[in-house]
Amino acid sequence: MFTAAPIPRYTVQILLPSAQAIDPAVVLSQLKMWRDDVEMIGGTRPDHFGFAIPTHDLPLLAHIFQAPADAYGAQLDDALAWSPTWPDRHVAVASCTSSIVVSMIAHRAVNHATLLLAFLSVLDTVLACVDDLRTAVLHWLPAQRVLPFAQYRMLRMELGPCGPAINVRIAPISPTDVIADTVGLSGLGLPDLQAITACRDSALLNRKLVELARTMFVGDPLDVAWTEQSAIVLPLRDALTVQLDDSSERTPVSPRT
Repeated sequence: MFTAAPIPRYTVQILLPSAQAIDPAVVLSQLKMWRDDVEMIGGTRPDHFGFAIPTHDLPLLAHIFQAPADAYGAQLDDALAWSPTWPDRHVAVASCTSSIVVSMIAHRAVNHATLLLAFLSVLDTVLACVDDLRTAVLHWLPAQRVLPFAQYRMLRMELGPCGPAINVRIAPISPTDVIADTVGLSGLGLPDLQAITACRDSALLNRKLVELARTMFVGDPLDVAWTEQSAIVLPLRDALTVQLDDSSERTPVSPRT
């Protein structure tokens, strides 16, 4: 059985070469073009301000604040280790001396799409206020990944809202097998995916798990057999162990979320 979901807190750190102040009034005016019922909370200091986004229950609370580049040092080290497809990531991160953090908190468990879409609306509004995004690095804490703004924009266009929110990790566990898992779905209240497989094609594994994650995100049935299980690799979280190698015996099933 799945464990009780914790109160969602979703955070992305925008790493920048130099500090930049963001005008709360500008962010608010842009957010009101998305939803006119967004309200400012916590004052209008440019180094820390926030917004309440109404829902049918308690509001989502978004906070935007300045932070040192190493404010999430341990998490950043993990993200650098699990972002191998970006060869220049270490140099890009090393050039950043400051950051703007965008964080969203829900009082209670909330629909995963509602949370992510609201968060992306705030994140995109803040990103639009940054002077030069060519050197910005997005440290996506729930997905243990770092990515340049150009890749973020590409993933949004190609895969939709969940594109940048899902990372695939692949590591050998025996001379013949690897474990591949997703990181990022649990931060939205969904189980992550994991598979033990003899396939060593990292691009193929990445594509398959991202496709399955996207399928689950939009609520469609998975086309693979799966079982509920705790994550094999840290962090501790709920997961679906999917069967990628026995395609001939697949029966479409819908995960319980």
